[in-house]
Amino acid sequence: MSPRPRLKDRLFSLLATLGAVVVFVVGMSRGNTRFAVVGALFFLGYGALHAATRRLTPGARLMTGDGADAAERLAQFRATRLAGQVALGVALLGLVLDLVLQWEPGLWVAGSSLVVVAAFVAGLWAFGRAARSR
Repeated sequence: MSPRPRLKDRLFSLLATLGAVVVFVVGMSRGNTRFAVVGALFFLGYGALHAATRRLTPGARLMTGDGADAAERLAQFRATRLAGQVALGVALLGLVLDLVLQWEPGLWVAGSSLVVVAAFVAGLWAFGRAARSR
């Protein structure tokens, strides 16, 4: 891989930064400082994670699928499927809590999305290890 980032990597970093600015401006214009800061940090963090994974080799191949072999693509597919199943479980739990307890959705919704991301990362790690050990 060349030391200069490819155009699509630069474009992604630019769009992530632009997304952070837009979320920050919209949040501040509505008087919601927490949303503005957390949303902007989310976009900036995602952009930084993307930039970092592009410079790694096996981990980046698993995260992005670029240049991955069949075993790595299968590990990524399994991790994505696991994250989807966890997302459905969280959505079902939220629906049940809303119907049974009239529990208002709030910050726990954002926290539960972190559970989905954590499930993807854990699945990627576990399935990636299994793929490399074969």
